[in-house]
Amino acid sequence: MASAVWGSAPWWGPPPPAPARPLTDIDFCSGAQLQELTQLIQELGVQESWSEGPKPGPDLLQAKDFVFSLLGLVHRRDLRFPPQAELLLLRGGIREGSLDLGPAPLGPYARGPHYDASFTLLVPVLSLDGTGQELQPDVGSCYAWLFLPEQVRGTSVREAWQDCLGPPVPGGRDSIHPAQSKETPKDPQISVDQLHGDVTEAEAHESLEKSPSNVSVPELPQQDVTGVDFPSPLKKTNGDVTKAADVSPVPQPSEAREAWPTLCPAQVAAWFFASLAAVAESLFPVPGAPRLVHAARHAGVTTILLATPGPPRRLLLFDLIPVVSVAGWPQEARSHSWAGPLASESSSFYLVPGGGGTERPGASGWQLCFARQELALKTRIPVPLLQAHAAAQALLRPLVTGTRVAAPYLLRTLLYWACERLPALYLARPENAGACCLGLLDELGRVLEAGTLPHYFLSGQKLGAGDGAASLLRALALLRRDPARALRAAVEEAKAARKGGGLAGVGGGAH
Repeated sequence: MASAVWGSAPWWGPPPPAPARPLTDIDFCSGAQLQELTQLIQELGVQESWSEGPKPGPDLLQAKDFVFSLLGLVHRRDLRFPPQAELLLLRGGIREGSLDLGPAPLGPYARGPHYDASFTLLVPVLSLDGTGQELQPDVGSCYAWLFLPEQVRGTSVREAWQDCLGPPVPGGRDSIHPAQSKETPKDPQISVDQLHGDVTEAEAHESLEKSPSNVSVPELPQQDVTGVDFPSPLKKTNGDVTKAADVSPVPQPSEAREAWPTLCPAQVAAWFFASLAAVAESLFPVPGAPRLVHAARHAGVTTILLATPGPPRRLLLFDLIPVVSVAGWPQEARSHSWAGPLASESSSFYLVPGGGGTERPGASGWQLCFARQELALKTRIPVPLLQAHAAAQALLRPLVTGTRVAAPYLLRTLLYWACERLPALYLARPENAGACCLGLLDELGRVLEAGTLPHYFLSGQKLGAGDGAASLLRALALLRRDPARALRAAVEEAKAARKGGGLAGVGGGAH
């Protein structure tokens, strides 16, 4: 007897198996469904688009113009600010991994209670063409010493920077020649003199204090609440010589390079903050303009909070960093085959006053920074991977607030390494955003356990995780048990930041 056929299978046999779901649909560690995680990541991207989208709102543009104009007023006061400074504005603050400053004390600022969005602004205070002998690496680290000859490009820079000079570096001989330069150097712990002791933070820093303001910043010391009017547009005038203050002995031009004084990043950061504070205190509030409600120096970073007039009212955090711009490319810096050739204007790097650790001697070393290259690389990274990285940073943000761990920038470095390791087609598939987010967090956990991560730009160098890596590793393990819940909380935080006002207490909103 012929068997009846139901569809393509005999009626007496078992039904055909359902199409197998890929094993990657479920996160083995937490049991979370990757499809749900991907949807949450995409929702987070939508909610964050008000501050990170291609068309920022008028309040963000007004705040950025305010900062640029404020720096223009500082230039009027101190002509060491270069007349044609090429400012580099980055989305995200230092505490969100926008820049590598190493493990540094960067204050207690937290997204939500203290600010709604953050940015980083690199302000070149000196430019080098890379053909001289000004740079000397500290072998085995990511830092360099910056020697000051008598003149640079015909300008008496040593006289101009007498109040920011450090001692000569004993025994130094090798020099970095950008475009053909040596490796990274080491920057000593930047010791910061505390001007006001009313800041509730373990690490020393400076702050600007004036009369109280009508803007409340919960749990953040309000030592610099200053009404600021909208400064005039950024002016660019010639000249970069200013009167000197406390100075170190200045060697004669005939002395060897080893006897040249160094430009001290700690002194430069202190001068930068003092110049900005002096200008801020001389201004008055103007209705309808942003208000500077907080300014403080943490390590080499000047952090300011601006309250926008609204609606909606928001608190925006800007990390201002005085840097030295160096044309060219270090000889030992590696190329990035996955990204292809980068724009010609990215063939330069910066020296930044890194936070570093107490193990570094002195305070005259600058940290090498490749922010311009990272900005160019970001345009080559697939959008789903960028969304996964942004979600991982959002999950990491509350875990690193107030710590000295360099995890946010380590996570950004892992993003670059992932582009070299994984197929581009995999990273570009939107449905893989959840798996990529978890993968970045897992990789970060392994880095925290090891304590170091290979530097992405400097061959043979490593980034340190910082002293608090063990405690962060435990917190990260707890987060990985339920990433969906953490992502839902991040989405709600982003929604509140999008509305503005309430998070930072501006205009009487709830904290």
